[in-house]
Amino acid sequence: MSGDTLQSQGNEIGHRHAPIVLAHEQSFQIGDAEFRPATREVRFATRTSIIEPRVMQVLIALRRAEGAVVNKDDLLQSCWGGRIVGEDAINRVVSRLRGVAENEAGGQFRIETITKVGYRLLSASGEALATAKDRPSRAHAARRRTVFFAQHPMAIAAGLLLLVMSAGTWLWFRPTPAAAHSMMVRLSGFRALSADLPTTMRESINAEITAAFNVDGLIGVSTTTAPTPGPAPAYSLDGTLYPVGHSIRVITRFTNERSGVVLWSDSTDYASDQISKIPHKIAVNVGTVIRCGLSGAATYRKSLPDPVLSNYMQYCQEYWSYGGSRTLHFAQRVVAAVPDFSWGWSAVANGFMQTADAERDGRRAEAMRAAGRQAEDKALALDRSNSEALAHKAYLIDQRDWVGQEALFKSAIAVRPLDCGCEHYGYGLKLESVGRVGAAIEQFRAATDMLALWPDSQRALARALVATGRSEQARPYIEAAIALSKNPNSDKRIAVTDGIETGDYAAAITVLRSPQFQIPEDSRAALLAGYQALASGEPKAKLKAIQGLLALPKDKQSDTVATMLGTLGANRQALQVAARKPWLFWRRSMRGVLNEPDFPAVATQLGLMTYWRTSRTKPDICLTKSKFPFCRMI
Repeated sequence: MSGDTLQSQGNEIGHRHAPIVLAHEQSFQIGDAEFRPATREVRFATRTSIIEPRVMQVLIALRRAEGAVVNKDDLLQSCWGGRIVGEDAINRVVSRLRGVAENEAGGQFRIETITKVGYRLLSASGEALATAKDRPSRAHAARRRTVFFAQHPMAIAAGLLLLVMSAGTWLWFRPTPAAAHSMMVRLSGFRALSADLPTTMRESINAEITAAFNVDGLIGVSTTTAPTPGPAPAYSLDGTLYPVGHSIRVITRFTNERSGVVLWSDSTDYASDQISKIPHKIAVNVGTVIRCGLSGAATYRKSLPDPVLSNYMQYCQEYWSYGGSRTLHFAQRVVAAVPDFSWGWSAVANGFMQTADAERDGRRAEAMRAAGRQAEDKALALDRSNSEALAHKAYLIDQRDWVGQEALFKSAIAVRPLDCGCEHYGYGLKLESVGRVGAAIEQFRAATDMLALWPDSQRALARALVATGRSEQARPYIEAAIALSKNPNSDKRIAVTDGIETGDYAAAITVLRSPQFQIPEDSRAALLAGYQALASGEPKAKLKAIQGLLALPKDKQSDTVATMLGTLGANRQALQVAARKPWLFWRRSMRGVLNEPDFPAVATQLGLMTYWRTSRTKPDICLTKSKFPFCRMI
């Protein structure tokens, strides 16, 4: 074999393994279906659909192989950036891709599974798909068209008539055009303004930001020296950092280079003793806000004016930091300027949702939720595929209406994937609350696949795995949640909350004894006594710990207090504390609570019994050999 041949094969293999960045991929055809990776669109007949980033990446990886089998390791390299994920995550994406082939792409291709090997892409008839190099050249195609038209003049006339009729049909049924909106950000770089900072900070930050933006392929990052030509907005990202006391201040700027307007800026102080973690935290914070802003703005049929996009970016920052009334304020400014922006109205609903959660007056909170539902309905009237409105409306309807919530989440998942995987995350929380923890795990996995940089979905997945006795499998997700959290003490807080479930009492005791761990002193004393009683196993110590936990004010009787009461054997009291927190019922620490005589009445009051009977489902715990009394009542 010649050296040129070896080099050619090596380049081909390298291309197959290269990470797939959707923003950099060209549009392509499979049969009569058109795929646009940069916008995640599938166009077939008169319909345009949006598919998940990972699904599009796997399709591209299989297409790159030109009919050859692609193994799972290769898919991990090109689609997951080499990140280790469970085999079920790959299977789930391939299953979704098969759904895309059948539904969104009209059956133009299919995916074949080669058992214990991998997958390959085939045409609808089962043949390897023709690649670009197998197609006739443009010149050859032009010659064929010339001969055809010369020999078939009547065909030309009929074709022209058909063309006119087709054009009229297309104008009537045409899909909403993609927004004149860039999904590429030029990374101008972060500059250290002090010689005291490491010289490698700029390169480290740039590398982390590139990885953060490209982790799901939704929004790309370029390092070009100038913006790309064209009329669409051109976005750039830069920043500066310098020491301030015992902190390092990072100022970030996101700019429309066409107009010179700074669309969003942020100033954050990071502890200087954690300097090695700062590049990653910058990338997570910046990536979350910009991904939210650009993916939402891309749903609008035109480019949002700079002032509107600036308000929308600020809404995104407030939303992700749970800004409450500030979230609502910026969302309302968006729709005041652009009242036909569907995702602006779903942003307003999110603002009402956050303000309602913070409102202590029940009547005022319900009025805010009602206003949020009206905003969601407005959003859906403008865009029936607004999955944010569908998913988040589930938080605003009666929280005992589990069937209605499930229907909204399923509708959201079916129409358009959210960049954050929030529809899967929300559905997972609801499934967890009704005891279907196994199904919840699948939704949490889907959420982390969509956006691996969100600590909440990582944390939820870890918690559900622990609840099903898979603590070792949960460990990587706990570590990811800690690394992604803005809270520098997140590792200590997780040690305190999770020690009850994992049995690591010693770690929790160490944290609670540390004065550096900020917690109200009465809560610290009660939890510390509880953990010490669990570690010793002494009945008197347990009784005293139970009394201390129940003596805490109602607003301090947290999830951790409820689960600790359950672990200490105070099941009736644990049920009272957890009565409005159904997600706690399915923790391993709460098994005794499920045997309480009052549990069926609590489940009925929460609407759980109605859900189980209506949906013909049962909590996972009722499917085991050791069934609980309430299971017989479903």
